Amino acid sequence: MKISSQLGNFKIIQTIKDRDELLILGSWADLVKLFDSKRTFRVNENQNLFGIYVCKQECAEFLTRILQDIDYHEWEDFQLEKSPLSRRYLA
Repeated sequence: MKISSQLGNFKIIQTIKDRDELLILGSWADLVKLFDSKRTFRVNENQNLFGIYVCKQECAEFLTRILQDIDYHEWEDFQLEKSPLSRRYLA
């Protein structure tokens, strides 16, 4: 899944070895804004691509933070419809 936001550009991939582990890819600057730099590692030197492994719960918190950072004031007529699952975003 590719995500572009004000916090950066990211790509989330589920690992094959462990289905509960996800790899988040992005630039060094984007990843260290949201995660500890000690956990971040280089994936591809030519593309300046870095990654970090997270569990599904940590990924859900990451996605929640990105959603909370959206500036809804720019959207004049935007309304979220309530659904029974709207409060269930944890992995």
